[in-house]
Amino acid sequence: MSQKPNRRQRPTVPPADSGEMAAAYKPLLTEEEFKLLVNEINQPLPTAIRLNPLKAPPNLASRLSEKYGWQLEAVPFCPAGYRVTIGAGPEVSAVLEHRLGLMYIQEAASMLPPELFNFSPQREELVLDLAASPGGKTTHLISRLEDSGLVIANDSSQGRIQALRLVLQQWGAVNAAVSRFPGERFGEWFPSMFDKVLLDAPCSMQGLRTAESHISRPVTEKESRQLSRRQLALLTSALRTLRVGGELVYSTCTLLPQEDEMVVEELLRVFGSAVEILDAQTKLPAPAPAITSLDGAELHPALSKAIRLWPHRYHTAGFFACHLRKIEHTPMRPTSPPSRPLAQVGFEELTAREQRAFCEEFHNTYAYDLLADISSHQRTLVRHFEEMHLLPMLLLEKFPTLPLQSAGMLLGQQTASGFLPSHQWASRFGARCQRNIVQLDEIESRLWLSGADLLPRGSPAKETDRFRIILNQEGLSLGCGKVTQSALKNLFPRHLLL
Repeated sequence: MSQKPNRRQRPTVPPADSGEMAAAYKPLLTEEEFKLLVNEINQPLPTAIRLNPLKAPPNLASRLSEKYGWQLEAVPFCPAGYRVTIGAGPEVSAVLEHRLGLMYIQEAASMLPPELFNFSPQREELVLDLAASPGGKTTHLISRLEDSGLVIANDSSQGRIQALRLVLQQWGAVNAAVSRFPGERFGEWFPSMFDKVLLDAPCSMQGLRTAESHISRPVTEKESRQLSRRQLALLTSALRTLRVGGELVYSTCTLLPQEDEMVVEELLRVFGSAVEILDAQTKLPAPAPAITSLDGAELHPALSKAIRLWPHRYHTAGFFACHLRKIEHTPMRPTSPPSRPLAQVGFEELTAREQRAFCEEFHNTYAYDLLADISSHQRTLVRHFEEMHLLPMLLLEKFPTLPLQSAGMLLGQQTASGFLPSHQWASRFGARCQRNIVQLDEIESRLWLSGADLLPRGSPAKETDRFRIILNQEGLSLGCGKVTQSALKNLFPRHLLL
């Protein structure tokens, strides 16, 4: 659907009222499209989910439909995304599959940015999510990479880091790390380092549709100007930390041109031939071009390749995304990043011999080939006192001293009763184990998910062999339990109980 914007006036920052918000954008749309827009934003925003390929069993979408009576409609630009019509079924956030991280609740438009990248299955890619919290797009990047290479999820806010860490844990990510630094510093700390960079920038959230994570609110002109300056600083840093030939996606959940096309226009002005806009329209079933003129002035014609998701086009919130490629070096004076060696905080990588010995013992206990997993996904074992962690090799090769908030996956910890796998590991890999498994029936599964202990299941062969992987009646892993003389003790995390 083509659009010919009316250039009579430039949209100002709209108020919070949806009708007035839409009116502010009228100059950018034809009369017909404006009517469609107004009608769309008066409809409820559909709930949407994205399935987790790291955990999801085959045909999960059809199983969810059958189990809960949901109607699922595919999100046209995201193969793992679905809009959910709940009907008489339970709320999406209340179901077990959500608690176990088999899916993520996410507004459909937000599924677009990670889908724009062209990932190479032959390359161990180094990816940066520059403003990552709460982590939805980070999990999407990890999924598209099939949890290979390395994703650095950075956010500058201390208050948002814990949410980011928890989302990655629930997703079951291994080849990822979380950092907390100003995103503006990565360009000078790590010039030309990353293969891909996502900047889902902090913005005014003027997307015309209210969602739980995107609440409409009044925004002043001054605040929007401040945001656009920060967006350009972050985008500049993102470009500088990208290698030549690498890809960058800039996105926002606002429709204000000052924070969308105008920011990209300024980047092109500053860096000229060093960066080009790639055609993102090819990732959509029907075009949704960004604007190329504003207030009577012509913008860079290549901006038509960027995406402006008006809500009526794909029944989403308003959204902007631009896919860029770095084609020339961007010279600058690098500075040294913060440094804190892992050994300084008690982490020690196991030698090759120690890793083989540990993996053999782990296989003897759970009949899971941990060594093959480590080798095929370029991971390594790192000890932290009684804990054992899985870390991506790229992290130790490229960022051996960078202070991090978290990294990799906690495999588990050594106890007097044996090696206890973490819930994070068990919920992703536990169903592949062949030994020390307990499968519950439907009634027992409900009791387990309420936090109840169950009757004991046999006696352990030895005192140091008391932990079991727990599966429900559908074969989904519910984490771990411990065999005692009187019970199968419930170790399911209390914050996930149904």
